[in-house]
Amino acid sequence: MLSAPQQGRKLWRILRALTPLEQDAMLYLASAIFAIGQLFISTEPDYVQWAEFAVIPYAFIGLLALIASRNRRMRESRHTRRGLVVSLLLLCLMVPLTVSIAQRVNNVPGVHAQDEVAVIERCGDRVANNQNCYLDSPHTVGTGAQNFSKATDAGAFVPYLPGMIIFGIPNGLTIPKPLRDARVSLTLFTLLVTILALLLSRLSADDRVRLFQFVIVLPTGALPLVTGGDDLPIIALLLLALVLSYRKQPVLAGIAGGVAAAIKLTAWPLAFALALVQPRQANRLARFRYGTALLAILAPIIAIASLIDPKAFFVNEILFPLGLTKVKSPAESPLIGQKLVGIFGGQLHLVVVVVLVVVGAEAALLLYRRLRPKSPSTMTGYIALVFFIAILLAPATRFGYLLYPANMAVWAIILHKLDRDLEASHSLTEQESERDILPTLTDGAS
Repeated sequence: MLSAPQQGRKLWRILRALTPLEQDAMLYLASAIFAIGQLFISTEPDYVQWAEFAVIPYAFIGLLALIASRNRRMRESRHTRRGLVVSLLLLCLMVPLTVSIAQRVNNVPGVHAQDEVAVIERCGDRVANNQNCYLDSPHTVGTGAQNFSKATDAGAFVPYLPGMIIFGIPNGLTIPKPLRDARVSLTLFTLLVTILALLLSRLSADDRVRLFQFVIVLPTGALPLVTGGDDLPIIALLLLALVLSYRKQPVLAGIAGGVAAAIKLTAWPLAFALALVQPRQANRLARFRYGTALLAILAPIIAIASLIDPKAFFVNEILFPLGLTKVKSPAESPLIGQKLVGIFGGQLHLVVVVVLVVVGAEAALLLYRRLRPKSPSTMTGYIALVFFIAILLAPATRFGYLLYPANMAVWAIILHKLDRDLEASHSLTEQESERDILPTLTDGAS
């Protein structure tokens, strides 16, 4: 009988032996099953509505992919996979998103977006009206800067970094109401950055399609974009930073990482870790250039936001995400960290949070010593594991954050193919450096 690792390797070999279309069929049919699960299990009305739109397209396109994989002409045509992906883009993302926005604009009863959409819009609206995005005593709730209430709820807090403001600014502008919905700017930005990253990548057409699937059209992308979407711009920017790292453009990669880090704290692990594995160049300044570019974007944004109102920034960015305010964070998925905080609440709350942070940091350090990531792809795989552990241990978290390690794991697998090219490039660079040094040494000896 095979052991668990042996069974895993055998399954991996079987999956790798499938054609891209057969793999697509499996992913789409699995997505249909996931959507069916949302119909019967989810307690979120907007998730259920998305599933109602997505079930049939995922199932139908999955069957089409399976049929196409049996036809040699269709199997060998690049247009087949792309056509199926575009169909899913329209049916599982654009159509449900358009309907949801229309329902919200026309005040149709029901929940048509996650709370973070309103939070981003209110934040941008306040900035558009020359107010601070962060409130030092968060109790202002409503649809805009001029709509106040004495009520206090999680929606009054802004657990995002200042870069997120840009997606809420349209809510304070005099433009058609549907375009004020934050999901419009979030989705367009994600699409444009993802397409740019794929065009710049040196991957095969099949691998580009696979990355696009996970970021945009599978439930890892389509569901959050339709219902909220605040994490997807970060995902797209981190992918762009990775691609630019492989193209040996550390400054541009640092800018992409810096923009992502200026939007949300969830970008920080990979954005900063990439500084340690920038591909070497002849001048060996790649890491410094990446880090400098990242900090040149991030530091001024954080400094300005924190100096405007230090208390407000601290309350929204530190206390609220850690569950240290009177109002509980809506990120309350029943995982290990959340359960422990619930059991040992009250006066021990802060102690439990500190212990969880220490345990998570120790686990991350042990993993680093074991894996020793030396390339962007291996670092991405390492951060995926760290992210998964952090989600389990965080005092305030949600299942939706799993899209980070899920995407990063896929990136690590696909981008690993580029490591061989990097190694060959490193060897060539070292040989050229030696050829440049030898004449100098010879001249000095003579």
